[in-house]
Amino acid sequence: MKELHDKQIKFVLFDIFDTIVSRKVQPEYVKKIWANQLIKFFKLELDATNLYNLRNKIEIDLGNENLTLGNDCEITYESIIKRLYDSLNIVIPYKNFLKGCEQIEINIESKVLVLNDDIMKEIIKLKKEGKKINCVSDMYLSKKMLEEIFENLGIKNKFDNIFVSCEYLKNKKTGKLYDIVLKKLNAKPEECIMVGDNYHSDYEIPKQKGIKSVHLNRSENYEFYEHYLNTHSPKVVYDNIDNLAKINNDNFEHSIFSLYNFIEKLYFELLSKNAKEVFFLSREGEYLKKLFDFYCDNIYGEKINSHYLYVSRKATYLPSLKQIEDEDFSSLLNQYSYITIVEFLKSLNFEKEEIKQIIDSYKKDCNLLLDKFISDKSYKKQLENIITEDVNKKIPNFIKSGSLKVLKNNELFKKIYEKNRTEQKSNFIEYIKQKTKNKLIYVVDIGWNGSIQNNIQNILGDFYTIEGFYFGMNRRNKKEKIKKYGLMFTTEPKNKEFDLYNQNRSLYEIILGASHGSANKYTRKNKEIEVSLFSMKEEKNIYDKIIKPLQDRMFETYKQIVLLLANGYYDNYKIYKIFNKIQYNMLFRPNKEQLNFFNKIYHYENFGVFEFTEFNVKNKISLKRYIKENLKFILKYDSFFDDSFWPVLKLKNLRLFIPYFIYTTSKKIKFKKKDLI
Repeated sequence: MKELHDKQIKFVLFDIFDTIVSRKVQPEYVKKIWANQLIKFFKLELDATNLYNLRNKIEIDLGNENLTLGNDCEITYESIIKRLYDSLNIVIPYKNFLKGCEQIEINIESKVLVLNDDIMKEIIKLKKEGKKINCVSDMYLSKKMLEEIFENLGIKNKFDNIFVSCEYLKNKKTGKLYDIVLKKLNAKPEECIMVGDNYHSDYEIPKQKGIKSVHLNRSENYEFYEHYLNTHSPKVVYDNIDNLAKINNDNFEHSIFSLYNFIEKLYFELLSKNAKEVFFLSREGEYLKKLFDFYCDNIYGEKINSHYLYVSRKATYLPSLKQIEDEDFSSLLNQYSYITIVEFLKSLNFEKEEIKQIIDSYKKDCNLLLDKFISDKSYKKQLENIITEDVNKKIPNFIKSGSLKVLKNNELFKKIYEKNRTEQKSNFIEYIKQKTKNKLIYVVDIGWNGSIQNNIQNILGDFYTIEGFYFGMNRRNKKEKIKKYGLMFTTEPKNKEFDLYNQNRSLYEIILGASHGSANKYTRKNKEIEVSLFSMKEEKNIYDKIIKPLQDRMFETYKQIVLLLANGYYDNYKIYKIFNKIQYNMLFRPNKEQLNFFNKIYHYENFGVFEFTEFNVKNKISLKRYIKENLKFILKYDSFFDDSFWPVLKLKNLRLFIPYFIYTTSKKIKFKKKDLI
């Protein structure tokens, strides 16, 4: 393009789209992605195809209205959004709606645009020659929005000015925008040259104005755009999702569909809060973070940085507690009311030697109390039992027991308690400070009560605000003010998807197993905080042989789901129902392999109680028990599943085929009535 470097030329005018930049999607498809993301961002009950069509109609109407006013067929972005806002009749404040629309559009354009190296090289040369570089574009995006997109692309400083048709309601097509450009630049036509891909608007019209012009052949781009539309229709999306749903699901691989749904909801929740970073809590958060990062890397939208926090109920419990005089340990003992003294001390994360010393001192205190006159005979008997019996024996209603009273008054216990509590609290606060400077922290975990979030908030105090996002939320304390959001199901209030996604919560705890052990303690080393981990070889064995291969298979499917849906154009509600049906079939109509999956799984609980939990249920039952369980299902239905982590598995293992049919059919009718499947 030698003519650009002619010494007579002082002003070089560049078209933007398919000139300076090209798109990775068909140009109109940007609006389709925008429609889909807008619905998710504002939680609008709309079909993306309908929203896109409505926007198109508004643009046509506004363009025609401006024509009748003597302008060109041009429209401002804000006029589009204002008309759209009025048409939707939504309760969101207009300023918030406009801001969200603009930011989503800017984010998408910034991600789909690719710089054309041939033009950028010319621009760099022209800048060195001292020529003024200006953009001239027929576009509905405002100059301010284009400047932000250029900033994101790292090219804002390459241009002296941007002239966009919507700012003046005059375009290149009629030539009127060129008149404005010449006037604004105080330039003569012969001092200017225009470069662009549109033969009429970027080549013929400027020549008519006396402006030299260069036409770029971008026929390859146009062919790509046409092919893109044909391969990214809603039908193609639905067909491909259906095909993915037919892939082997013997080991609950299809859980990845609900996990994708969760990650997508999480992304837009964080986006709506203008979050720049998010923290995934170990251990379930390890795989969730992997899913989230892949989603962020591939969506045409703003990237949200993710971090990983090594935490556990055990590691965060002690530093979250108050001084011994003010602490009743209710957050632990209301959930684990039937535990041993040793289990209680282990839950406080005391070392073995510390526990031994406390137990010895504790027994001495009991002997001293026995020497005194005690009118309460039951309490005296309890003290005698403490001295003579095994400290590993479980104590009913531990929170109100004499054992806890004696322990809280024991001087050695109080000393070790306060030392460890303050040390761990200080270390954890420093651990957080090393991770972030923000005082508003967003955390993510699988659920279900959010006790670790409570611990973190108690440790950090009122200087920090912790908000939690969970796959499901079924919190025990309904009155707590801390913000927790169950994105797939929640009890606050109970959403219509609750019975569908609250089914078999243990499944998600298993398939989200981590490659590392549980967080144990926070220690200082060379001014840095390190987290020691507690590992069980049995858990590691299950992860390596069962969970890791399962997660790898799921991730392969997940990558395809993301590429289909993250930037897709489809009816969100139709996809939503497809996902719900997959969930229903997996958990209410499982195959034999899925039912047997839990027979090879066990879980180690290292807080409250310290023992392995097996999920398998013996299949052999007597006739007497068979009759008894059938009657119990009929007469005590509300409490029948209280001892079961997965109702369907219990019914299958007990051979209760008629109750199984009644249970699953009633659920299906209920879900269909709610239009979930």
